[in-house]
Amino acid sequence: MTQEAMRDLREKMNALLTIQKAPSQFAILSHLLSTRKTMTIKELSAELNLTPKAAERAMAKLLEKGLIQRTPFRDGGYACDSNLILLSLLLATSEIYEKLSRMETTSEA
Repeated sequence: MTQEAMRDLREKMNALLTIQKAPSQFAILSHLLSTRKTMTIKELSAELNLTPKAAERAMAKLLEKGLIQRTPFRDGGYACDSNLILLSLLLATSEIYEKLSRMETTSEA
């Protein structure tokens, strides 16, 4: 994987690790991942009981973070690349494991 791709993945990882602080963004991303559907802002706001404006703001932030994408085949549709999310979580897990391993080594010395 190139350094640029790793940098992009690391940015997504950091966004994922802090997304729980934004409940609407978390709800939308979770819903897109669990349903695996392409959805519009109107559909998401109705299914998640959000106002259209709240859904629109959350979607804009998720787009900015690169966690969701606009879909070219459905006008106004958004989707989530589950492979990208999985890779980001894998990177986060491996970095946490490395930090814990270093902490164990340091405490044993």
